[in-house]
Amino acid sequence: MKKLLVLAVAGLLSFNAFSQGMEFFHGTWEECKAEAKKENKKIFIDFYTKWCGPCRAMAQNVFPLPAVGEFYNKYFINYKVDAEVGEGPALAKQYEVKGFPTLTFTDAEGTPIYEGTSIGASDEAGFLRLGRLALGMEEKTWAWYEEEYKKGNRKTEFLEAYFNARMAEKHMPPSVDDLWDLYNSYPEAERWEGKPLNIAFWQSRYGNKFYEIVKNNRDKFPLLKDDKNAVGWINSSLYDAPRSGKTVEEVFKGIKADFPTYADQAKELFDADQLRFQQKESEHVVAMMAYKDKYGVPLQFDFMVGFSALKASEVKPEHADFIRQYYVEGMNSEPAHFQSVASYAYLSYKAGKKEEAKKVAQKFAKEAEKYKDSKKSAWAYSTIQNLLNGNALEPLSFPKR
Repeated sequence: MKKLLVLAVAGLLSFNAFSQGMEFFHGTWEECKAEAKKENKKIFIDFYTKWCGPCRAMAQNVFPLPAVGEFYNKYFINYKVDAEVGEGPALAKQYEVKGFPTLTFTDAEGTPIYEGTSIGASDEAGFLRLGRLALGMEEKTWAWYEEEYKKGNRKTEFLEAYFNARMAEKHMPPSVDDLWDLYNSYPEAERWEGKPLNIAFWQSRYGNKFYEIVKNNRDKFPLLKDDKNAVGWINSSLYDAPRSGKTVEEVFKGIKADFPTYADQAKELFDADQLRFQQKESEHVVAMMAYKDKYGVPLQFDFMVGFSALKASEVKPEHADFIRQYYVEGMNSEPAHFQSVASYAYLSYKAGKKEEAKKVAQKFAKEAEKYKDSKKSAWAYSTIQNLLNGNALEPLSFPKR
C-alpha cells in the first residue's frame, strides 16, 4: 500500500512538473541576460503594469498553461517587467513600449529578434505562434506582413522586411513615401551615417522632403563635395522634373540657387544625354564621350551610353574601344551573359580589332546555339554568326512586337 502511495505521489509530482506554466526569471536585467547566455536561450519580456487588465488576463489565463510553459521554458528565459517600477521605465523606453502588455523577444545580448507588433493580450494559440515566429520556426506570410503594416508597425527592421516581402509578392518597390517612413524609423542620432544618410541623399528630388533635409544639413552630406556623386544627384532631379510638376528649367534654376558648385556641369551632362531619347545615337555617343574627356566618367555612364554605341549607325573606333570595357564583366561571368558577349564582340569589331572580335565569336559559338530561336537574343545571335561567317555586322535593333 505504501509503495502504491509513493508511486501515486511521484506520478502526481511528475505530472505537475510537466504541466506547469511559464517560469519567470527573478533578478535584474543584466542578470537576466547573463542567464540567457549561460543557458544559450533567447529572452521573452512581458512589459506590464499593475493597472492593466489585458496584462492580468495574460498572467492568469495564458502564462500558466502547460503547452505555453513547455514551449517558452524550453527556448526562452522569461522575464516580467513592470514598466512603472525600478528598471522598468528605462527598459520600456529602450524597447519603444507604446502599450500594455508589450511582448518583446530578444537575444541574450538584449537585441530584438522579432520585428512584429506584439501589443495586447493573446490567446494560447496566438501566443505560441508568436514565439515560433520570433524564433524563425514559422514562416512569415505575405498576409502577416500586410496585417502588421495595417496595424501601424513602422519599426526599422519590420519596414525593411516588409518592403522585401512586398517586392517578392507584388513586384512593388518602395516609393519615396515608403522610404520617408523608413528614414524616420531611425533614431535621430543614427540618421547622419550609413543607410539613412544614403536614403536621404539619393531619394531627395528638388522640392521634396528629403531635398529640404539635404539643403538644410549640407555639411553632413559628404557626397555633395564629390563632383561625380553631386552631378548624379542633381541629374536625378532634372530627370524627375515632370513628376514634380515643374519644367527642367525651373528645377535647374532652383537647384543652381541652392547648390551652385556643380549645377552647370550637371546640366551639361543632362543635355548631352537627352540625345539618346531623340534617337540620335551617333550624336549621343560623341556628346557623352566629350563630356567624359572634359570631366571624367560620370555615374551610370555605361547605362547612358552602352545601348547608343550598339544602336548607332556610326561609332568612332576610339569610342567603341572605350565603351566595350563595360561588357567584359558580363562576358566573363559564369555562366556568360550572352548579350554582353555579342556587345563586346561587336564593339571590338567597330574599334578595328576584328581578329579579337572573331576569337570571341569562336569561343562562344557553341553557347550561341542556345539562342538560335530566341527573339529576345536575335541580334546577339546574328552578330556572333556574322563574325563567324565573315559577314558585315548590323547595329542593334529590337524585334517589333
